[in-house]
Amino acid sequence: MLVQRRMLGLARGASGPMASTALLSLLATAAGAGQAVALVETIRRALISGAPDPAGVGGPLAVTGLFVVLRCLLLWARDQSANWTASLVQARLRIRLAERLLDLGPGYTVTGSAGTLRTTIADGVEAVRAYVGFYLPQVVVSVGGPLVIVAVLTWQDPVAGVLAGVCVVLVPASRPFWRRIMGARSQRHWTAYENFAARVLDALQGMTTLKALGATGVYGHRLRRDALALYRATMGDLAASSSVYVISAFLMTAGTSLSVVVAAIRHSTGHLDAAGLLLIAWLTAEAFRPLLELQNYWHEGFHGLAAGKGVFALLDADAPAPAPAAPVTSRTADRPPRLVLREVTFTYPGAARPALRDVCLVVEPGTTLAISGRSGSGKSTLVNLLQRHFDPQTGQILADGVDLRDLDRDAVRAMTAVVSQDTHLFHGTIAENLRLARPDADLASLRHAARRARILDVVDGLPDGFDTVVGERGARLSGGERQRIAIARALLKDAPVLILDEATSAVDGETEAALREALDELRAGRTTIMIAHRLSSLVSADAVAVFDGGELVEHGSPADLAAHAGAWSDLVAAQHGGAR
Repeated sequence: MLVQRRMLGLARGASGPMASTALLSLLATAAGAGQAVALVETIRRALISGAPDPAGVGGPLAVTGLFVVLRCLLLWARDQSANWTASLVQARLRIRLAERLLDLGPGYTVTGSAGTLRTTIADGVEAVRAYVGFYLPQVVVSVGGPLVIVAVLTWQDPVAGVLAGVCVVLVPASRPFWRRIMGARSQRHWTAYENFAARVLDALQGMTTLKALGATGVYGHRLRRDALALYRATMGDLAASSSVYVISAFLMTAGTSLSVVVAAIRHSTGHLDAAGLLLIAWLTAEAFRPLLELQNYWHEGFHGLAAGKGVFALLDADAPAPAPAAPVTSRTADRPPRLVLREVTFTYPGAARPALRDVCLVVEPGTTLAISGRSGSGKSTLVNLLQRHFDPQTGQILADGVDLRDLDRDAVRAMTAVVSQDTHLFHGTIAENLRLARPDADLASLRHAARRARILDVVDGLPDGFDTVVGERGARLSGGERQRIAIARALLKDAPVLILDEATSAVDGETEAALREALDELRAGRTTIMIAHRLSSLVSADAVAVFDGGELVEHGSPADLAAHAGAWSDLVAAQHGGAR
């Protein structure tokens, strides 16, 4: 049987409905046995007994009819209960996985494939749904149902009962062999499906890039290759499943035939009457019915186990920034903090060298620190650490003397507002995207934030204003408009720490000048971390930290750093086409 303790654990909270499904199936099997007994008694009275008594047929016939109706009602109730159980497990598991994914955060998602995660949460849960809702209850029935039937057969004729019992045991006894074959093929099928789904999602998200590069043919070849691999894996999986079904069906048919032949021989020797022979023929087929129904769910069982690996991988994943056992909540959430980095070193999983190495830095409350350096120097890593997407392997990051690892993670993220280079707007209205920062914001607050971000005129010019749907990732807006929506969102959040990661990179010069006024207003009274490749954007900072290869190589005011030869002056000279 494909039963695993951890898979059973996924049904936590739905054990009652699952037990109800199994019980209803067992009762339906018992009703089938009762129907057979009553029908054979009807036939005995009508045709087989030495003195036929048609008038006496009414009672057994009525009982037969009652069993038929009862069995139909039980089967209907079983199907309703199974669907309820499966849907309940599905909904709870999807919520659990979504909450786990949100809890792990970008520190986890950047290390994996978005397509694989989507497949796990959507299709993987669907496979687990069938496993828990239908396969597991049928396992109980495939054990209990035949026992009920064999008990009736043994009562009717011990020899026939023992023989039927032996045949019933042989069918599941052969399954461990098939499990090894089916398990490997189901896992290959599921892996191929995940790869294909991930490839399709990448194509959808990068369609504009593929068209711009003229690479649709190259990527299409990769899609065809993955689709063909999925086809082969699917056919192998179905071939194995069909083989198991055919052989199991053969064993069931052979077991039924053998039992009937033995019963016929006993009838010919006078050990069994004609009615008993008919009853044994009927009940022996019924004894194999639960096993046949289990065989129908055998394929779903293997797919559920294969999908469960991805589900458990997500549930068991180590958080890049785990929640503290006793979070500190004494910080005043709206007060700009003093940020201190003490010998911070961080290496991404699987990386050959640290992204940051032994960084020591102080950002005073209410001041602006500009982070500069070439691509790959560690600037974005520092921003990720400040938001606790990751934790440093060594060293500390302190906010007013408290290690960020000791603060509640939601409090850390509520403390910061971010405007990044890669602005992400969610499919929905402009108002819905803005209210992610402050759900209770009224229209007046939205308009005020949009005005300060220099986007209000654009929004008012749209047909539906703030109710305009922006499309997936804000596709209906220009890059500059998306950036200004993100700035308005940060204005609404009104957090004491502001992180500007290339915040004006997607706007033209005229808009940038206007945005600088809004950003200067936003920075007032806040601790600000500012990253920009255009060094002219950083000259208004109180201090500049220059990074190179993950190390802090210079720190000071822009004027002081520009006054002598060094990393900062080299960057300035390189940007202006000269050298020092």
